[in-house]
Amino acid sequence: MFKKRRERKQADLHEELATALRDPDRAVRAKAASDAAEAAEPEWALRELALAVDREPCTDDFHDTVVDGFAAALRREAPVRERTERIVAGHLDDPEGFVRAWTGFIAELGGAPALLEIDEDLRDDMRARLTYLRGEGWSAEGLDGLGRPGTFARDLAFDLAVLLASLVVRRNEPLPPAEAERVWVETRAVLERALAVAPDSEARLELITPLAETPEDESWTDRALHGIQVDETLTLCMSADDDRAALGVETLDHQIMRDAVLRRRRTREALDHLVARERAPFVLGQILGCYAQLHIASPLGNPPVKVFLAGMRHTDGSVRSTAATGVGLLALGTPEAKRTVDALVELLDHDAVDEVRGAAAGCLVGMDTGEEPISRTVSDAMERHADSPSPLVRAASLRHALEHGSTDAYDRLLREFDSPDVHWEFLSAYELAAMDEGFVLPDDIRPRLVERLERLEANGWADRCGDPDGYPGPDDRAELLSGLLEQVRVVRS
Repeated sequence: MFKKRRERKQADLHEELATALRDPDRAVRAKAASDAAEAAEPEWALRELALAVDREPCTDDFHDTVVDGFAAALRREAPVRERTERIVAGHLDDPEGFVRAWTGFIAELGGAPALLEIDEDLRDDMRARLTYLRGEGWSAEGLDGLGRPGTFARDLAFDLAVLLASLVVRRNEPLPPAEAERVWVETRAVLERALAVAPDSEARLELITPLAETPEDESWTDRALHGIQVDETLTLCMSADDDRAALGVETLDHQIMRDAVLRRRRTREALDHLVARERAPFVLGQILGCYAQLHIASPLGNPPVKVFLAGMRHTDGSVRSTAATGVGLLALGTPEAKRTVDALVELLDHDAVDEVRGAAAGCLVGMDTGEEPISRTVSDAMERHADSPSPLVRAASLRHALEHGSTDAYDRLLREFDSPDVHWEFLSAYELAAMDEGFVLPDDIRPRLVERLERLEANGWADRCGDPDGYPGPDDRAELLSGLLEQVRVVRS
C-alpha cells in the first residue's frame, strides 16, 4: 500500500512538473527544472529536462531557464556525472567528436536525436567553447583539479560545460527550407541595391548594416540566417568584378564583427583571394581589418603577417594605420615578430601621418611581453618618444611606462591630467595599464589623480569633443571618465 502511494505521489509530481516545464513563463519553467533535478525520479528527470532544453524558446540568459536544472540532474547520480565528465574531458581537442558524443548521450537519455551531420560552423563554434572550458579548469583528466564533486568550483565548471554544449547545439539549428529561401532572396536583393550606391557612403551603409545587425528579439535560428547573409557576401568577395568584390568586403567588414567564428574557412579563402590582387586603399584596409577580426576570435593558421608588413609600406596613410594596428595580433609569437617590431619602430620614427605613428606606438606596446630582444627595442622606442608632440604617441609611451614601472611614469601621468583638455587616449592608456594583474596605484599618487579627474568632471571635459557624432562622443567620454574615477578611488587590499 505504501509503495503504491509513493508511486502515485511520484506520478502526480511528474505530471505537475511536466506541465510546468512547458509553461510560457520562464520563471515557472526554471523552478520546475530545479525541482525536477532534486525530487523527480532520476531517469524521468533526465529525459524530461533534456527535452525541455531542446524546446526552450528563450535565448537570453539561457542558463536561467531549464539548463541549470538539467546540469543539476546530470550531477545528481555519480554514474551519469562521471559519464558527462568523461565526454567533455575526452574531447577538449576534438570539437566534432565532442558534438557527436554529447548529442549521442542526450539521445540515450531520451532527448533530441543525435546529430549525424556536423558542419564547419558548428565545429568552429564548439572549438571556441572547449578552449574556454580549458581556462575554467577542464583538462584531459576532467575536473579533479577543482576539488571533490559537490564543491562550488567543481560544480560551477561542470554546469558551464553543460550550458555551453547545449547552447552551441541550439544556436546552430538550421532554418526551415522555405525560410532559408526567403532570406536568400531578400539578401541578394539588398546587395544588388547596394551595388548601385557609391562605396563607403552613408546610403550604402544604410543598406548593408541590417545584414550585420543582431535582431532585437533573438531566436535560435538567427545564426543560420546570418550564415546565409554571409554566404552571399562571400560570393561577392570572390567575384572577378572589382565593384562586386569591393561591395563584398565592405559588407563582410561589418558582418565579421557580429560573429567571427562563422564561415571561418570560406572567409579566410575569400580574404586570401581578395588580397592577391591590387585593391583600392579603402578595400585593402577593410581586408586587413577582417583578417585581424578572424585572428582575434581564434588564431589563424599561417597568419598573413607579410600582407600586413606590405600594408605598412603602402602609399595611403589609412592603410598603413590599419596594418600597424593589426599586425601585432598576428605576428606575436611568430618567427616574424622581431621583423614586425622593427617595421613598427620605423613607422613610429619616420612616418609623416600622426595617426599612423600613433597606431604603430600602440601596437609596439602590445608586443612587449618582456622577452628580449623585442622588449629592449620597444622600451627604447617608447622612451625616445615620451615627449612626442603627438598625444597618440605620448599616450602609448605613457601606458608602456606605467605597465613597466618606469620611475617617471606617474609624474608624466599627472602632468598630462593637468590639462583641462587632456586627450582621451591618456584616460584609456591608464585604464589599460591598470588591467595588469600586478598593477598597484601608489598611495601618494591616488589622491592627486582623483583630484585631477574630479576637476575634469566638474569642468565638463566629457562634452568638449571635436566631433560629437564620432568616437568617443560626449556619452562615451563621460562613461570613460566616471569609470576611471570609480576605479581610481578604490584602494586595492
